Amino acid sequence: MSDIMHLIGISAPVERVYRALTTAEGVRNWWTRDVALSSDPGGTGVFGFNGHRFVITVKVDDLTPPARVRWRTISGSPGWEGTTMSFDLRTEGGETILLFAHRGFERADEGYASATTRWGAYLISLKAGGVHRTRTTFLRTKSTVRG
Repeated sequence: MSDIMHLIGISAPVERVYRALTTAEGVRNWWTRDVALSSDPGGTGVFGFNGHRFVITVKVDDLTPPARVRWRTISGSPGWEGTTMSFDLRTEGGETILLFAHRGFERADEGYASATTRWGAYLISLKAGGVHRTRTTFLRTKSTVRG
């Protein structure tokens, strides 16, 4: 199994970063505007891309305010089914440290490589503006999202 991991520091209170990860309004500021997200464990999240032609559906496995968010992929890009995404937060030196992990890829193939790149760009968007309610997206594409 292959995993994607990113570690970033964000100049915002941990509670604000947690809200950016756990509310539809928050996610719209850094990942996709097409989102429906449950704020309860056991609920679902639906994230649409490219006019809803590509959709990722997750189950909300864990919400531990303000320290942890964990989703399990139900459907989406090939190779994503059954993978998990976790966002672990802590305060350190006046900033929020985010450890992101997308775990459980069966193969480190082109889809995996694409997901690695995209997650890095999306997390930079979160750091740059997503926690401050200013949409900043560094990733623009006309092609079909593969990961």
